[in-house]
Amino acid sequence: MRSIRFLVPVSLACLLAACSGDNAEKAASGAVSKAVELAKGAATGASKGVEEGRKASTSVDGALIISSGDELKTALTGTVLGVTTDGTTSVTLGFANEGDAPVRVTELSQGNHVTALDGEGYACSTLRAGDEFTVPPKAKLKVEMSFQCTDKALAAVRVYGVEYRVAR
Repeated sequence: MRSIRFLVPVSLACLLAACSGDNAEKAASGAVSKAVELAKGAATGASKGVEEGRKASTSVDGALIISSGDELKTALTGTVLGVTTDGTTSVTLGFANEGDAPVRVTELSQGNHVTALDGEGYACSTLRAGDEFTVPPKAKLKVEMSFQCTDKALAAVRVYGVEYRVAR
């Protein structure tokens, strides 16, 4: 990051010294655009690297790491166990792990991986979902989440795109 902080002012100074007026504006715009593109690419690459590294290595407890809908459907069976409304909508999801290893569902609070939908298909604001949970082997786990659904009954909760319908 320090190199970007150094690179942008130096690049701008070099470009602006050789230009004037409209050309200086275009040069500055191009230099800043490239710097932002570089920083965004580096951040995205670092995030992907962390995910790939986490999946490639064995976790301390031997857990299977889940970070996609296909992986979630394969590893766990989920259902909506209950919904309560008291200003906010609280949902209890139940996840069953029939496997021999723990299953850890990760990065829930990032990238809209948890979404609740009302009966008309409108998304509710996610208030609390936690970042991850781990279901022990040959066991079930209850996971609490809360949403702000404006005056509509909750119809479904999506986790990594896997939809869990609310029984009526």
